Amino acid sequence: MVKLKLVPPPSSPAPRKARAVAPRKVTQKSEQTRLLILEAAVESINQYGIRGANLARVAEIAGVTRGCLQYYFMTSEDILIALARYVAQRNWETYEAQAMNPPEGRDVIEFAIDLVGAPSSDRYRVTQLELLTAARTMPVLRPVLEEGARMVEEQSKRFTAKLFGNAALADTPQFRAARDLTALVNDWMFIKIFPDQRDERIAEVRAALRIALHTLWRIPSLEKEPDMVKPRIRIRAGAAGETPTN
Repeated sequence: MVKLKLVPPPSSPAPRKARAVAPRKVTQKSEQTRLLILEAAVESINQYGIRGANLARVAEIAGVTRGCLQYYFMTSEDILIALARYVAQRNWETYEAQAMNPPEGRDVIEFAIDLVGAPSSDRYRVTQLELLTAARTMPVLRPVLEEGARMVEEQSKRFTAKLFGNAALADTPQFRAARDLTALVNDWMFIKIFPDQRDERIAEVRAALRIALHTLWRIPSLEKEPDMVKPRIRIRAGAAGETPTN
């Protein structure tokens, strides 16, 4: 008779301790490569839309390997999140450089309209508009875009004080409405396709915008501070000249 001998099961090896992953060291070269990739993503979106920001195409435009790109950004979603922050910062830097150095002798409202509507580099504006559109179906982008919007709100007082000599204007309903309306109209004109007479049509819309901005300061229900010093607004009266209105 064969006797069965009970053999204890082999002892399982002790679990390995998770190896701590050291944070990636940021060097000048690595930061340059990261910025190169983000600029390639900007270019990709400008050429192909939001779907163009895939790993293969961005790597091709950046001139790096897929492995190099994934060292910085593992997925296309990671690129878009980083890109939302990057583009907001670049747009903000452009805005800041112009807002803090307004030209002397120019009507401040005219300057403010141009400031919101004509950044020095449209490629970042294209990217930002594509990201804003994509956020409708990509909730992961919304917190990043909201972060950039908060940055604009926090800094608006400083620029308002510089442009209008009164930082408190930034908190008035009229000023917020004027700024949002200006941004809305300029973004619409930026993407609007005019079949003919584009320059003339844009001039008409901008003239209407100036009238709307003027009207905002005459709405009593929006008066938060009755004694608030309002900015001087000029409404152009055709090609013959302009009529200043307080």
